[in-house]
Amino acid sequence: MSERYQIQSDAFQIQLKIADKYYPLKCNRSEEGIIRKAASNVNDKLLKYNSAYEKANFEKKDLLALVAFHISLENLTAKKIEDISPLFDKIEQLNKEVEEYLSQTENREQ
Repeated sequence: MSERYQIQSDAFQIQLKIADKYYPLKCNRSEEGIIRKAASNVNDKLLKYNSAYEKANFEKKDLLALVAFHISLENLTAKKIEDISPLFDKIEQLNKEVEEYLSQTENREQ
């Protein structure tokens, strides 16, 4: 797990149900909600893939592989969106430069 989910002194054990199987997991109380939401997200996607590929008769491990792929794709897409922040910084810088130039131009005309 990432540093964000390191076990600290307020750790306790929860049971997560993923794909009809229970998994024990130690987590901080402050992180329990997001961890349970993540498990719920996996289960929701698993149900969707199970319905979509019902006729293909995939095994649960195949459906879980599709879920893992889907979640990974969502994660990479979200990171790509986050990566545009340098573009916004550059736009802000250019905007300031334009404002300064316009301000100087107005001052010269007066």
